[in-house]
Amino acid sequence: MRNYATYKIVWNRKGQTGAALVQIEILLPDGKQKYVGTGLKVTASEWDAKQRQITGPFATRLNNQIAEKIAKIRAHELALIEKNIRLTANEVNIALEVVDAGSFVAFMRAQAAARKNITNGTRSLHLRVADRLEQHGIIRFTDLTYLNIVSFDQFISKELKAQPSRYKHHQVVKCYINMATKAQIIDYYSNPYLNFNSVKGKHKIRTRLDDNEIEALIKKPASVTRDCAVFQLFTGITHKDLEQLTKNNLRRDGSDVWLEGLRKKSGEMYTIYLLPEAVEIIDRYAGHDKLIPCRDLWAYNRDLKLLAARCGISKELSTYVLRHTAATWMLRKGVPITTISSILGHNKIETTLIYAKLEKQIMKEQMISAFAKPPENKPRNSEQVQPEQS
Repeated sequence: MRNYATYKIVWNRKGQTGAALVQIEILLPDGKQKYVGTGLKVTASEWDAKQRQITGPFATRLNNQIAEKIAKIRAHELALIEKNIRLTANEVNIALEVVDAGSFVAFMRAQAAARKNITNGTRSLHLRVADRLEQHGIIRFTDLTYLNIVSFDQFISKELKAQPSRYKHHQVVKCYINMATKAQIIDYYSNPYLNFNSVKGKHKIRTRLDDNEIEALIKKPASVTRDCAVFQLFTGITHKDLEQLTKNNLRRDGSDVWLEGLRKKSGEMYTIYLLPEAVEIIDRYAGHDKLIPCRDLWAYNRDLKLLAARCGISKELSTYVLRHTAATWMLRKGVPITTISSILGHNKIETTLIYAKLEKQIMKEQMISAFAKPPENKPRNSEQVQPEQS
């Protein structure tokens, strides 16, 4: 039996399509294998199978990041060998659990986990930003330089096409830099955002279905995908919340059926009165554990595109489009904006008002109604005023 481990960098071990994980494969002295994640995902075009390394514009930084992780495990292994102890899977975990006091990414993750004044959705976003910083090689406080932030902006631009999304990432990084500054971990003048400014930009127009497209969807024969889509139209519920629904979310009051729950993203309470069309759908799946057996997000969005094609809908249908459609459809039906806000589980009415801005027809009708002149009361011919005789 060997008294040392061997290390190899592998890509796409599970044979996935598209971007796949880069991992460190460790053959332990006892002959067992241990796989360590690097937090990196690359495509086939960004991987050199012969050299077993990442290629592309940020290859040096990312390959160095992997090398540093291997070096950390090897250093721990050497310390064990001096004590005549062989490296095990548990010892690898111990080596990686050593927190670097100079790690900004570790600081971000610890603070995000400890914060009580943010929602679970916001916490998840902050952790994703930390992951992307690490993927790009911005790990330590000393990595927070102006040039590195410019490079990070270019890095996230490859994945995040919308400027508001990139702006949000920078806002998150700035938030934790400010926290570190107040904690006197870094100096105020070390903040790279004193010189780097990210433009907020504008969100793209939200796609939603018109009344004819909604009717085409509702008239389609029942199927799981069609039923999930129509249920979203009548409730405005998100896919993530739809996946979690069980009979415990239903409340029956005589002939009335209500849907109640907490939004997974914001933790806000929502209460929705179910119209007969929605009740008919959940009754169809009465024997299932879930209220509606909805598929995972990727499969559901793929099935929605196929459903749209069968309905003659040219728009790219997704769960987000259905939620936007539900909100604007309710507006056109005359449902008050405050009620819609409660149904959607928004914690700010301003969020719901975005949908009101989308409805040009409502705007048109309100403008016409506001500026409409009352009909003139013209006298009949027999009552016409005669001109004065001179």
